[in-house]
Amino acid sequence: MTARSLWSRNFILINLCSVFASFTNFAYIYILPVHMLRIGGSNTDVGLMGAGMTILGLLTRFVFSPLIDRVGRKPMLMAGVSLFTLNAFGFFLLRESVLGILLMRCMSGFSQGIFFPVPPTCISDVSPKEKLVDALGVFGISSSLPAIFSPIVGLYLYDHVSPAAFFTATALVPILSWIAALLYKDEYKPEPVSAGARQPFRISTVIETSVLLPCLLFFFACFGFSAVNNFALTFGESRQIAGMSLFFTVHNLAIVATRLIAGRLRAKLAVKRIITLGTIIAGTGIFMIAFAQNLVMMLAASIVIAFGGTIYSQYLQADVLLRVSEKRRGVANSSLMLFQDVGQGAGAATFGLTSEHLGYTWTFASAGIIAALAVLFHLRDQKKEQ
Repeated sequence: MTARSLWSRNFILINLCSVFASFTNFAYIYILPVHMLRIGGSNTDVGLMGAGMTILGLLTRFVFSPLIDRVGRKPMLMAGVSLFTLNAFGFFLLRESVLGILLMRCMSGFSQGIFFPVPPTCISDVSPKEKLVDALGVFGISSSLPAIFSPIVGLYLYDHVSPAAFFTATALVPILSWIAALLYKDEYKPEPVSAGARQPFRISTVIETSVLLPCLLFFFACFGFSAVNNFALTFGESRQIAGMSLFFTVHNLAIVATRLIAGRLRAKLAVKRIITLGTIIAGTGIFMIAFAQNLVMMLAASIVIAFGGTIYSQYLQADVLLRVSEKRRGVANSSLMLFQDVGQGAGAATFGLTSEHLGYTWTFASAGIIAALAVLFHLRDQKKEQ
């Protein structure tokens, strides 16, 4: 029997869909906090962007995540990527308004809540089980590669051409993601539902409770990492560190490099130990930012965060998807991403307040400690399995 190839047509299309969407998504992550401050917003407004996006994203996932398994991957993929593209055009139209940017970022929670859980679920459908860690690594690279160029291209367009040029580019690129999604052929066949059949609501309908502890790990790790996403650039500016656009470029180069070797760690360490080690390393990297005084120290921290965060998240996601049946993968993956979004949103709001009232040193020190302590949920999960 011939082994199934990892590089199928569908696998390539889903990765292309992720590449183009990720370019715009990462550009917003890096540039929107800076843009909000430059058009008259405050650090609290930056925090509210993340919190608002999270709240709407949370509600969206509760409603739509079960449909990934019930309706099918392709319909949800097309719905999500279409809304994501429309949301990008909304940013372009409302780019000069603090309230408009805030509202559009909140609406990102709706479009991303539908869209982003679908591609990795598709990856689990089209990839051989024995190659799932490697498949998720390739998918992670396709999501990370655009982030290498987003800070450079985005900041260049924003600072040297115009903010309008930046928002035009980020509105047009998702159209390519939409085309790739349109060409994808769904391999998943949902179970037929009888007409008029209604199922009583249970929490397990929208959250895969069997992977709750891994989800809690992801929540607190992402809570801590939100300080990096939202305030690393403004932290650098506050300390007059030149060349801060390199921070996320180096960070994402390190992510890509780590994903290339992450699969080989299985030959040296057990999966559970890899997750434990990665979580602690990521928290340590965040803590390092608090005491960075120059670009070299910032870039060193970005590499440490990238290495730790990549290995724990890649193995954690594979572990979660392999624990559940095919009919629950959509809900399981959406559960993991739901806790990710809640952690990032809650962290953005919390660290928006701490950075404004207590300063950046306290913000990044506490964020690093919280991220590292997330490993306690993983240790509890190990004990439960044993």
